[in-house]
Amino acid sequence: MRKTKGFPLSLVCCAVLAAGNTAYAEEKEKSAEKKDNIEVIMVSAQKRVQRIIDVPTSIVAVKGEDIEKTGAQQLADIEQIVPNMEVEEFNSFNNAVYIRGVGAHSRQISFDTRVGVYLDGVYLGQSPGLNQELMDVESIEVLRGPQGSLFGKNTVAGAVNIITKKPHDEFEGAVKVRLGNYSDRNLSGFFNVPLSDDVFFKATASTTTRDGFVDNVNPAAKGTLGNRDVQNIRAQLQVESFENLELLFTVDVLTADENPLFGEHITDFAGLRTVEEEGKPIRQTNNNTLNKEARDASGVSMQALYNLDNGGSFKSITAKRNTEMDVLWDLDYSSLSMMDINYRDEYDQFTQEFQYTSPSDDKLEYIVGLYYYNQDSSTDRKVISLDDSRYVMDQTFLAGLLAANNLTPQPNGALTGTAFEFLYPGLITHKGTVETTSYAIFGNLTYRFAEDWQLGVGLRYGEEKRSVDWSVDGSNSGAFRIATHHLVDELTDDDLLPSLSLNYDVDSNTVAYARYAEGSKSGGYNLDFVNQLQLQALTFEPEKSKNIEVGIKGFSSDSNFRYSVTLFKTTYDNYQQSQFIDVSDGDSSATVIAISNAAEASTQGLEAEFSGDITDNLTYSASIGILDATFDYFPNGGAAAAPDVTGNRLPQAAEKQAAFALDYIADFNDGDGQWFAHVDVSYTGDAYTTNNNVKEQALASGETVPFGYIPDRTSVNARIGVEFEKWSASLWMRNALDSDDVVFSRREFFNGINEGWNAPRTFGIEATYKFQ
Repeated sequence: MRKTKGFPLSLVCCAVLAAGNTAYAEEKEKSAEKKDNIEVIMVSAQKRVQRIIDVPTSIVAVKGEDIEKTGAQQLADIEQIVPNMEVEEFNSFNNAVYIRGVGAHSRQISFDTRVGVYLDGVYLGQSPGLNQELMDVESIEVLRGPQGSLFGKNTVAGAVNIITKKPHDEFEGAVKVRLGNYSDRNLSGFFNVPLSDDVFFKATASTTTRDGFVDNVNPAAKGTLGNRDVQNIRAQLQVESFENLELLFTVDVLTADENPLFGEHITDFAGLRTVEEEGKPIRQTNNNTLNKEARDASGVSMQALYNLDNGGSFKSITAKRNTEMDVLWDLDYSSLSMMDINYRDEYDQFTQEFQYTSPSDDKLEYIVGLYYYNQDSSTDRKVISLDDSRYVMDQTFLAGLLAANNLTPQPNGALTGTAFEFLYPGLITHKGTVETTSYAIFGNLTYRFAEDWQLGVGLRYGEEKRSVDWSVDGSNSGAFRIATHHLVDELTDDDLLPSLSLNYDVDSNTVAYARYAEGSKSGGYNLDFVNQLQLQALTFEPEKSKNIEVGIKGFSSDSNFRYSVTLFKTTYDNYQQSQFIDVSDGDSSATVIAISNAAEASTQGLEAEFSGDITDNLTYSASIGILDATFDYFPNGGAAAAPDVTGNRLPQAAEKQAAFALDYIADFNDGDGQWFAHVDVSYTGDAYTTNNNVKEQALASGETVPFGYIPDRTSVNARIGVEFEKWSASLWMRNALDSDDVVFSRREFFNGINEGWNAPRTFGIEATYKFQ
C-alpha cells in the first residue's frame, strides 16, 4: 500500500480538539426554527421560485450546506450524491459531464458537450470551463433529460445550473482554511459590504495548491501528476437604485497551472507487451516529459431584472467569457524521447438572453425568451518529434514495432545487436478556427385546467451555423499517414423542439407528472489528426433526442419525509460517438480519434431520492439510479474485427448508482455550540470505455492485459466537527477506505494502453471564522 503524503493523521486528530466547519451555521439557525422538519426545497429551474415537487422533470437540488458537508471542492465532486450523473475530471482538457449515461467532452473546437453547465444562468460552453470551483454556492440544480424551452442553449441530455450566493444589505464575511495530506492547502473567503441602502458589493476568492497522486519517477522530469494550483476570484455588484429595476454585475477570473494526468501506461508505448517496469505500482508513470496544463478562464456579465406593475418581469442576461488552454504531454507515455504533443485552444464567447416571465398565478403562467450565442474558437496543435532517435531495445520488440508499422530497417541501423536507429516522423500540425453562431426563441406555458391538473407546453425554434477554416499537415507523419488538407466550409442546422408535461396534484404534498421533450445537438467537423480515408467524412450529422418520463414527488404531512421517483426512456437518432480508429488502412499500429453518427441509441431506467428524520438529531438521505444505455443500431461502430456494436452498452454508462448519507447534530450541554458528524457512501456500477465492450486486450507478446472496462466501485467520505457562533472546525476524510479503483481505461495514439485510478484516501482539517 502506498504511503500517504503530508502531515500524519494523529496531528490532525489533535488539532480538531482545538478547532473544527461553517457548513452547519445555516443548519443550526434552521433547526432552531424548525428542528423537527425537513425543509421543502424551493428551486428556480423554471425561471420562477417554486417547490421542487411542482417542477415536471427529474431534478436534484444540492444545497450549499450539503456541498460543504461532503467536502466537495469542484463540480465533479458532487457526482457521488446525484444518481445517474458522472463527471470525468482527470484533466480540464477532457472534462465531461454525463447524465443518464450520455455525455461528451469537447475534445476539439467543433464538438459541443451534451450536458449544459450554467453559472448563474450563463452557459459555460466547452470542456475546459466546466469543472467550476464551488465557491460560496447557494445551490446546484441538476435537470435530467433534454432542456430547451427554459434554457437559452439547447441540450440533449440535461443541464446543471450553479447558483451562487448574491450580494445583500448586511455586512458579513468569512475566512476558511483547509489543510490536508498531499500538501493540500486551501485559503478561501468572502466579504459582503452594503455600499449604500441600495448598492451592495460582494467579493469571493479561493486559492488551492495540492500535490498530485501520481508520481512520475523519470529523473528527467521528476514530479507528480494530478496536482492542483488554482486561483479563483468573483466580484459582484448589486444595484437597486432604480424603481422596479435590479442590476447585478459580475466578474470572475480563474487561473490554473497544473500537471495533468492523461493515463498510466500498462503496456509499452506501442501496445506490444506490458510495461518495462515489472511490478510497477499503481499511480506511477515514467514519462520523460512532465505533462503541463495552463488554463485561464474569465467572464463578465450583467443581469437586469425589471419588475412590471402587473407582477410580471423582464430579464436580460448579457455575458462574455474567454477560456484559454495550453496543454503539453508525453504522447508516447514512456521514458523514450519520441513525441510530445502541444495543444493551444481558445474560446471567446458572447451570449445575450432576454426573458419575459408572466405574473405568478394559480391558473396560467408562462415564460418567453430570445437567445443569441456566438463563439469564436481557435486551435493550434502540434505533434513534436524529439531529437533523440536511437534507443536500446531488444530484437523482439524492435521486430514487432517495425512489422506493426510496415517499416523496414534503415541503412544506418540493423536488427543485429540491441541498438537500432528508428526514424520517427517530423512535425505534424493541425490548426484553424471555428465560429459558431446560434439564435433561438423559446417559451413555456403552464395552465391549470382543473383543480388538481396542470398542463405544460413548451416550444423552441433554433438555428445554428458553424463556419470553419482549418488545416492539417501530415506531410512529415511517415508511417502514421496523417492527411494533409485545408478545409473552408460552413454548415447550418435548425430545429423545432416541443415539450409537453402534465401534473396531477394527488394531494397538497404529492404531485405525479408525465413529461415528453425533444432535444438536439448540431452537427460539426472532425477536426483532429485524421488520415486520408477520413477526409471523405469530415462532417458529422446533427443528433436528436426524444425523452419521455413519468414520476411522483412529495413529502409527508409533517415534512419529515421527502421523496422523488422517476421512470424514463430517451432515444437518440444520429448519436454522435467519438471513437478510436485504426490508421494505415486497418493496421492497428496507431490510432486516431474520429466522430461518427450511430444510427440509434437509447437510455432507460429509474431515479429515486429519499430523505427524512430518523431522530430529532439524526437525518438521512438516499438515492439510486438504474440505467440501461445501449446502441440500438450501430453496424459500423466497432473495431475492424467486430464492427457491429448493435446492442452493446454505451461507453461510460454505469448500470447502477447509489448513495446514502447520515448527518448527526447535537448541542453542547451549555448550549453555546454544537458538534456534528457526517458520513456518505456512494456506489457506482461497472462500465465499458469502448463501443466493443471488451474487458481485455491480447498483446503481440502473447500477454493479455485489462482494457476497456471499469469495475464497480464504492467510496466513503466522512466529516466531524464543532461549531460556535463565529467559528467552526472539522476533520474531513474522502475515500476513507482508501480503495484503489480503476476509473478509466483507453488506448492511445501509438496503440499503447493506459489506465487511471481514483484519488487515494485524503484527509485534513478545516477551520472557518465568520465576522459580521
